[in-house]
Amino acid sequence: MIITFTAEGKLEGDKVTISLKDFDYKIGLIGSDYPTPEEFCLASALSCLILTIYYIAKEKNVEIKSIEGYIEGKMDPKGFQGEDKIPPGLLEVNYDLVIESSDSRINEILEEAEKRCPMRDTLTRSVKVNIKWRIKS
Repeated sequence: MIITFTAEGKLEGDKVTISLKDFDYKIGLIGSDYPTPEEFCLASALSCLILTIYYIAKEKNVEIKSIEGYIEGKMDPKGFQGEDKIPPGLLEVNYDLVIESSDSRINEILEEAEKRCPMRDTLTRSVKVNIKWRIKS
């Protein structure tokens, strides 16, 4: 069974309001007071890996006392600004996680989580992307 995730967005001045379920989030450009799309992407990737670890640990009855994480993404803004030879997106993503667990199987859980994390997979695999443009006049 395939699950479909959705989001809706609308430009409001110099920011976009995104609707996810019953919540609205404001997203802005680099330098604005709002989180950027890249920061939302990183937040999604980090939370997904943490939740994947939690889920697999529960599946295998491995006790985890805590999980904390940090993620950073590196980007050269010249790509977004139109310089052809520089990719416009993130060039590198680095995770740093601290997991508190005394269970001897924790490393197995972490290896499996790295393989099964949907957002990590999305960031590392070429994903088919379709854009449908509709012009209103």
